Amino acid sequence: MMPPGWTPLRPGEPFAAQLLAASRAGQGLDCGGAPVAAGELRAAGLTGGRAADPFGLLVGRATITGSLDLQGCEVPAPLRFTGCSFTDPVDVRGARLGELVFDGDARASRPSVLPGLLAAGSRIARDLVLSGMVVTGELPAPRTENRTTASIWLTEADIGGSLVMAGTQILPASGRALRADRIRVGGNIRLLDGFRATGEVRLLAMRLTGTLDIAGAEFAPADGRAIDISESAIGGSLFLLSSPNTGRRCRVRGRIEMGHSTIQGELFIRDADLTAPAAGDGAHFYNVAPRAARTFLLAPRLTVHGALLIEGDTVVRGGLVLPGAQLEGGLKLEGALWNPGDTALDLEQAILGSGIEAPRVSIEGRVDLNNAKIEGPINLEGTVLAAPPERRCLTVVNARVAGDVRLRGLTALGGSLNFRGASIGGVFSAEDAFISNPGDKTIGLHMAHVAGTVRLCGRFRSVGVVVLNRMVVDGRLRADGATLAWRPAPAPLHPPGETNARGCALEAISAEIRGGIGLGWQILEGTVDLTGTTAPFLADRPEDWPAGSYIGGLAYERFEPVEARGAAVWDAGARIAWLDRMEPFDPRAWERLAAVLRAAGDRDGADTVLVAQRRRARRARALPGRIFDILQDVTVRYGFRPQRALYLLLALLAAVTVALSLPAVQEQMRATDQNALVFSPSGVRPGQDEGADGRCGDGKVRCLNPFFYAVDTVVPLIDLHQRATWYPDSERHGALLEWLLNLCTILGWVASTVFALSFTRLVRSS
Repeated sequence: MMPPGWTPLRPGEPFAAQLLAASRAGQGLDCGGAPVAAGELRAAGLTGGRAADPFGLLVGRATITGSLDLQGCEVPAPLRFTGCSFTDPVDVRGARLGELVFDGDARASRPSVLPGLLAAGSRIARDLVLSGMVVTGELPAPRTENRTTASIWLTEADIGGSLVMAGTQILPASGRALRADRIRVGGNIRLLDGFRATGEVRLLAMRLTGTLDIAGAEFAPADGRAIDISESAIGGSLFLLSSPNTGRRCRVRGRIEMGHSTIQGELFIRDADLTAPAAGDGAHFYNVAPRAARTFLLAPRLTVHGALLIEGDTVVRGGLVLPGAQLEGGLKLEGALWNPGDTALDLEQAILGSGIEAPRVSIEGRVDLNNAKIEGPINLEGTVLAAPPERRCLTVVNARVAGDVRLRGLTALGGSLNFRGASIGGVFSAEDAFISNPGDKTIGLHMAHVAGTVRLCGRFRSVGVVVLNRMVVDGRLRADGATLAWRPAPAPLHPPGETNARGCALEAISAEIRGGIGLGWQILEGTVDLTGTTAPFLADRPEDWPAGSYIGGLAYERFEPVEARGAAVWDAGARIAWLDRMEPFDPRAWERLAAVLRAAGDRDGADTVLVAQRRRARRARALPGRIFDILQDVTVRYGFRPQRALYLLLALLAAVTVALSLPAVQEQMRATDQNALVFSPSGVRPGQDEGADGRCGDGKVRCLNPFFYAVDTVVPLIDLHQRATWYPDSERHGALLEWLLNLCTILGWVASTVFALSFTRLVRSS
């Protein structure tokens, strides 16, 4: 029993007449599997196509024998074939058709077969439908000089409606499945629900007004070329989805190319299995070699006015190569992106009108964002980066990021996160992240500018070296709670890592941290280098610094407390022990500490630091210089204790005064008046009777005063005429006394000079 809407074929009667009659009745002609000559069908279309009902010509369950040739013909009425098979290709090149439909019958025991379709240059006013068909054959190019083949040719065709292929299987042995260069489609292109192609689907330079909808389809080309829509313009969106009807996943095993194309809507991929061809396969001769050996999506200079969305449990096995792309809606990535040892995502020099959202994604391979312009945040929180080439998990060199860089909880294994020269408009947060790259850098912010805070805090862990050289941070550098360890690579690096012969776990050479530095860290292995870095404050615990670190030229103005670890450490002794562990010795670090303590009102602490600085420097001096250094230390503490020089002067005064008060010493003293008469302190002249003259020669010479004589001897620039009047007798033991008095004069000059210079320095420093 025939289904409603169908008229059975009556054997022996003219086929064309029956078809036209059924058309006028609004019914199709059911041939019941009978063979129908292609010539009769052509005649029906040409003789009655103009007079046919708008319902069109509908042929069901026929076997069309011979070649249906409508090349250059005009058939305004729709031509529809349901459950029909063809023995030869259908040729409608250059034809003007109202509609062309090939619709396989899912209930039939045998598939509906079409050996090929030649429709290059055709004009179809409404839809072109090839649903449920099995398309075979390899038709040569219309021009004999072109040796390419395809099962379906739609080059330069113009379709006013949509191109629909639902459940279609295009199975060429070696050539392309579909070639539709420069095709124009006024509606949508829909490859749906079981669509399968074993050759390339090429839509080069296509002009599509609507949407390219690929749902539940499968592409498995033998040569690795799956879809090529390069240089195309799509007025709607491009979808690669699982089928909403059957749940069938979209599967692509080959390369997709869309370089220099424009998509007005979104590029939306969800719940798809996408696999790149083997390295070296799937490339066209006219394409420059991509940066990824295994490339799934090659789209240089792609423009998407919406967003690039990869959602659900999509798995991409291969590289997404989009250098210079413009994604006005940004990038959202979910699922997994695996291309180990190769480039996983390439957005070099790309422009993203929004941010990159890729939290909790598994990425194997390298992510390149060099020189990109990102008008939003980069969110990689909880993402796992592994198996990169050249030990580089993420490169954002010289990029501009308008928002935050969010790396909280990120894991990077075997590679670095390189932000060299990047400009970041918000916070750089790697809180709770774990980055392991032994023998090389883990995070690189060399010459980067961060408008917010750099957060390497919480449970942040780094195995390698964190490089912050010449970085400018408008906010703070927070490393409280961080665990850092420098470890050499287990084997020689290929390529070699950056030189780190000193084994630093963190380098921040000549960095500028405008908001302050918080360092409540734990350094398990390695040292720290903050040479030449500037910050308004330093929040640290001296005992947390590893021995052998470098902080020469580190400039800070005050100490602050570490987060949740008590008060700031201002104690001079603790700070001296801190600096004493630093290598090599750099006087700038000690002078900075002394200046900070002095500015805080701790003058004694500042002086103690500077004394300790000179003691530390003494270790490297030769023995003669070290002895003189020790004398300075013992006497006046390198000039920071000038009162010790005064004590020496007083001691000398007391010693000379006491000595000259002794009778035995006074017996050695002599004075001579203007008449060459010699006197002793007692007034007795040698060789004369005692008492011949009174004491001091009855006023002929100045009397000897032991104290004033001591002042005259020890204190420079003071002349009390004692030393000029009285002198030791050279005939007895006076030579020794003269030598001792001269020594006291020298010591007095030295002590007085040291006292004067030290006092002057202290006055100036205050």
